[in-house]
Amino acid sequence: MADKILIVHGYSDGSTSFTAMGEFLVAQGLYDPSNVFYIDYSSMDDEATFRDFADKVDADHETRLGQQRVDVACHSTGSLVVRAWLILHAERTRRRGLSSETPCPVDRLLCFAPANFGSDLARMGQSFLGKFRTTFFNSHSRKSDFLESGKAVLQGLEPASPFQWELSEYDLHGPDSYFNPARPGHQRCYPFVFAAGEAYGGVEAKLVKQRAMPGTDGTVRIAGTSLNTRGCSLDFRHDRAVLTWWPNHKYDSVPFAVFAGVNHGSIVNPAHPDFMAPHGPGRLAVDVLRGVSDLDSFTAMAARFSEVSAANRARLPEDRRGAHQQFFFKVRDDVNMIVDDFFIDFYVVRRDGRPHQDLTVFFEEHFAQKVTRHSSTGSHRVFLMGCGRMSELHHRLLAEDAVLMLEITGKSPLPDVVYEKSSSVAYDPKELPQPGVPTLLFENTTTMVDVILNRKQTDRLLLIRNAQLEPAVPAPLPAAAAQPASGRAVLVDNARKP
Repeated sequence: MADKILIVHGYSDGSTSFTAMGEFLVAQGLYDPSNVFYIDYSSMDDEATFRDFADKVDADHETRLGQQRVDVACHSTGSLVVRAWLILHAERTRRRGLSSETPCPVDRLLCFAPANFGSDLARMGQSFLGKFRTTFFNSHSRKSDFLESGKAVLQGLEPASPFQWELSEYDLHGPDSYFNPARPGHQRCYPFVFAAGEAYGGVEAKLVKQRAMPGTDGTVRIAGTSLNTRGCSLDFRHDRAVLTWWPNHKYDSVPFAVFAGVNHGSIVNPAHPDFMAPHGPGRLAVDVLRGVSDLDSFTAMAARFSEVSAANRARLPEDRRGAHQQFFFKVRDDVNMIVDDFFIDFYVVRRDGRPHQDLTVFFEEHFAQKVTRHSSTGSHRVFLMGCGRMSELHHRLLAEDAVLMLEITGKSPLPDVVYEKSSSVAYDPKELPQPGVPTLLFENTTTMVDVILNRKQTDRLLLIRNAQLEPAVPAPLPAAAAQPASGRAVLVDNARKP
């Protein structure tokens, strides 16, 4: 077990905000005062990237901490800094041929309200008002960052960013991750997620609507804090959609708990009355640092987190008890070119193919929330979905002998290139879950969906001719306008009919 701890702040913050946390850990007898360390990083420098931070942490770990294993407590954006560091360290040791002997630099990783899958506020921070606020109303701003807000960091913080995909494909879905239980004990990192269950109120919620958004803690999406992700490829290149789940290399269950009474900021405040409550984040963090030292104790603690989370959800206001799930979509075509103009739709159909308008409206009203496009990468979208009435949806689909469909309609910038309309069953109430096989709908997770659309070209783009210079294939491929309407379009057409 590590005898040193490193505390990592979040975006636009600094180490001075976390000395109370360090003092709390010392007061609990967990660490000697000389073994508590803090990181300061320039999150508001427009040119600084997460890779810059990761590289410097790796260097400082060697020169200032003697490469000793440490525990880490991080808040918000700090989780992305630490994960980027761990990936960089793992890759460097692999390339040097030292993977079998070099330990993971982090033992226990405590993530408080982590921005593991971004924040809806990141896009707002890139505006002029965001730059103005971080320059003149932030005690942690630096003169060198005048009217800067950390453009590269904020783009990485936007939900479904390419950076988050890159991280997750490595440490949550790759075999070389330090979260892989198959690794030797000294090469494992044990992560724990402490999610805040409350959003902000008062003036903050009135000025910034995202501060009170359901399914969030006022800054990050609660489902997006969890590391219990799943990933899949949805391939439309064939006659039917093929859904392939990525192999799971990380722990079967990463400890995750939601806490009542605290929001994104107060979850790291030891003076908050709920911090050391019987089911509070502080009490559970102390138990983690005192009791988790190997895979068995880690697995047992995951079950404890689930119990604590259930107790806390019962304490939340009724309108905040419902769980959420978010989907990260990345869309490309069958020649691996990105598709940045597309539409995502969920709708309900009966098994005979007829659309079910009432259940589609029910899903839209109680499950669906808007799809958000990444500001710099249009092929990356995030869809946050409420799961509070999942049981009711299940029984209504059964009664109507219907299924929930997912449809993705892409549009090419080239007039002679079209994408075939692509749909797949998202949820079938009659399909029993198979052991070890995930289901597409699952609360408190981020599900990453790599979509591959089938592209078609008209003869005007390219044509093979025979010896008489006539088309070798007489029937041209269908144009986009020839594709039949389906999904939402059918419902709209039906509504227009007298």
